[in-house]
Amino acid sequence: MPRWIECIHSLLVRVSSKNQCLVVVLIPEHETASSTLRATAIANYWQNVLRQDPSKLVTFVSLIKSSPILLPFDANGTAGNTSISSLLTNSSTAPFPPPLACYPGLSQSQIQLITNFETSVFGLSPPTVQTSLNVSCFPNRPVYGVLNILHLRLPFPDSQTRSKQAAILSRDASPRVVIYKGEVLSGLTNSSTSSIPTTDPRQFATMHHMSHVLLDFFKAIPDIDVATQLVGYVLSSPVTPPSNDTLLGQSLNTIPTLEVAVFGSVTPPDVAGVVSSFTTPSGDLFFGTDQSLAVRDWAIVAAQTGVTWTEFANSPKVVDDGSFTDNAFNAVWNPAYLYFHSSANASVSVNNITAGFAAVNKFTST
Repeated sequence: MPRWIECIHSLLVRVSSKNQCLVVVLIPEHETASSTLRATAIANYWQNVLRQDPSKLVTFVSLIKSSPILLPFDANGTAGNTSISSLLTNSSTAPFPPPLACYPGLSQSQIQLITNFETSVFGLSPPTVQTSLNVSCFPNRPVYGVLNILHLRLPFPDSQTRSKQAAILSRDASPRVVIYKGEVLSGLTNSSTSSIPTTDPRQFATMHHMSHVLLDFFKAIPDIDVATQLVGYVLSSPVTPPSNDTLLGQSLNTIPTLEVAVFGSVTPPDVAGVVSSFTTPSGDLFFGTDQSLAVRDWAIVAAQTGVTWTEFANSPKVVDDGSFTDNAFNAVWNPAYLYFHSSANASVSVNNITAGFAAVNKFTST
């Protein structure tokens, strides 16, 4: 097992007040050396290729580190014979989302991909093929997500048919995070990913020593103008996604994913918020379904936070949902819920939902 991953496994300490795990991370020599050497390399790239002010690099890296971490899940999906929405309970201690390696019903190719990645990179033992969703598996396998540096409203751009919900990881859990360039497993349950970009542990990092990952990230952006716009966007401390009328907003699919692996179970105290689309990955209405109610219950009751609802991944405005007694929100929610639970010959679409929220002034940019 690589020494830095061994540290993450061995130095978990229990915080009794929240029953959550924090990590005292000891950076091994090869990761520190790699990041230190390439800190100089990224400084050169920043100044000589991106043509940026050297004094702003530290600020840029700090803003990247503070970007939200999204842990995707498909509330309309299943894990084997278990519906994902049935795992969204009111319990404040039940772990969710489940680690990918603990999913029953994975294909042989998916199992092989997970095995190759987790054994080669993290030094974990090969995962046991699961016949049912067993929570005893959860603490021993990582949960995958994305570092949301573009402040998208959803974990993936709309052009990708992927999960439309995600838990926002609390910053207190960031010491348990490993980061790397490239999408490998964060969208696997809704994609056909079949290869691993790299299994070299030197291409992976903790959140506090990620200069070499950022250098790889920038070098993978094919258009330098997109890269420079991304720098300007991040330095502006944005709260909304890039606009569609900018080169950056039109180039989302060319920007590499910064994927993360979170070690230790994720429980409601680790969740700072939840994001969800009004629709399912296939485009059907999700808002108002039993599954969407489960998302609301889990976010508001178990995690004691709320749901941010959106139409698109790059929508400039969203709807905040943090209470079951919000009359303005319920003016739109109740008819949508009734649509799925009555025999009336009515029609409700996303357009009805967005028009309804606009009418009660529920849209906000933050």
